[in-house]
Amino acid sequence: MHHKTVRPFLLAALSSISTLSAEETPIKAYETRIGTLNFENNFENGIPTQESSQQLFSEIDFQRACQAYIWSVPFMGFYEWMFVHDELGVERGQIVYHESYQSKLGGLTFNTSTPYVVTFADLTEDPLLIEMPDAPVRGATHTMWQVGLAQMTKPGKYLFVGPECAPPKDIPADIQVFKSDTNHVFFGVRLTNDTHEKRMEDMKKIKLTNFTTGKPSSEREPLFQEKGLDLMQKRGMAFWKSLHKAINLTPVREQDRIIVDFLRPLGVEIGKDFVPNPAQAKILKEAVFVGEAMTKNIDFNKTGRLPHAEFGPESSTWEVATASSPNQDRDHGMDLDGRAAWFYEAVTNDIAMHGLSNHAANPSGKDEGWGQVYLDNYRDDEHKGLNGSFHYTIEIPGDIKIADFFWTITVYNVNNRAIVDNQQNRADVGSNIEGTKKNERGNFEFHFSPEKPDGLADANWVQTKPNENWFVYFRAYSPTKEFVDGKIQLPNFKRVR
Repeated sequence: MHHKTVRPFLLAALSSISTLSAEETPIKAYETRIGTLNFENNFENGIPTQESSQQLFSEIDFQRACQAYIWSVPFMGFYEWMFVHDELGVERGQIVYHESYQSKLGGLTFNTSTPYVVTFADLTEDPLLIEMPDAPVRGATHTMWQVGLAQMTKPGKYLFVGPECAPPKDIPADIQVFKSDTNHVFFGVRLTNDTHEKRMEDMKKIKLTNFTTGKPSSEREPLFQEKGLDLMQKRGMAFWKSLHKAINLTPVREQDRIIVDFLRPLGVEIGKDFVPNPAQAKILKEAVFVGEAMTKNIDFNKTGRLPHAEFGPESSTWEVATASSPNQDRDHGMDLDGRAAWFYEAVTNDIAMHGLSNHAANPSGKDEGWGQVYLDNYRDDEHKGLNGSFHYTIEIPGDIKIADFFWTITVYNVNNRAIVDNQQNRADVGSNIEGTKKNERGNFEFHFSPEKPDGLADANWVQTKPNENWFVYFRAYSPTKEFVDGKIQLPNFKRVR
């Protein structure tokens, strides 16, 4: 009885659908954002014409190449740096030391306050053993996707095993073991001891060893970098050449297989030479520009797009710089835009950089991100980009405690996201800069302009370059609870007119 009542209803519904379809006008040509698409017979009953077929394939490849750029940002942030080391003749496992302002030029938002000890190591065939001394250091070892494997702040022995190698048997109990999903890893720490002599002693005590042979990863002495080089992701066809080289150096992770397939029709293929034909090259040249423009837009316009990067009241131009979660996961998916925003302008993502433990940028909500808070700012109080041709000020109250250690404001250029290369040979101001003066109101008043304002202490000024946008990082080292809880707000930059 139940089936007899339902069947007439279904027949009537199907009859209605058939009637409506017959009245619709078949689509033969359709105007879209990529132009007119044409079909034999019509869209419903035909196939794309040969001309529209090529048009669609070209658009598929262009869109996929743009998304591949966004996907690859953290990966290429490290591999480009490693390739620069190769050009300098640096061995895998050889320490490179950055301390001076000049040595840090070109690095993605390098910290100017403390020296860096960095190297890239190869895990393709043998595990790497790193022995850390009992010394004041901050940093970590990361995969080439810039996911942290281990914080390197405590003395001990750390063993890193490559993705295609089994962990050694009978490992001593005092060794911690970490499995990398890339054949190369980045080791980077900042030396925070109070004198150069002490820092040199601390660096000598850091040991990197091939665990299989027992020999040092490199017999060479540390390279003391004198002049920094551009470490940003390359532009033009050089970017795709580097990406092709990089994806051939390490196994593909399961979560990246679909993007690798995106690249195959464009000639960026694992196991084959990169020799794009003219049609592929045309798409790749445009896509690398648009892909970077998309990434730049994601990065410099986070507020409203990435809720977890928003900071302070609606009127504030400050944002959480560390927009990627430490493991690059977000809700039920990958933190794709968050990691593009962060790694376009920076390298490494240690949990200690997520001092806003209750902020959505640290979704675990754990109180382990105690070390630092990173904020960024790209705009003045009128929400216009900070321009090196103009004069800006910011006044931070002198009677509030933002950090137990110190805080800094560092100026970076937009072009390569590196410290501003100025005649002053300094890119930062802050509570730790010798010679800093408070104004008559007892506040920290800082100025940013091409020429130093009259009567201003040099330590209260950073020289900017005309016709270049710039941005800043505000770093709070060991931030106070009041700052982390949002009870202390930073003022916006004001343009002096």
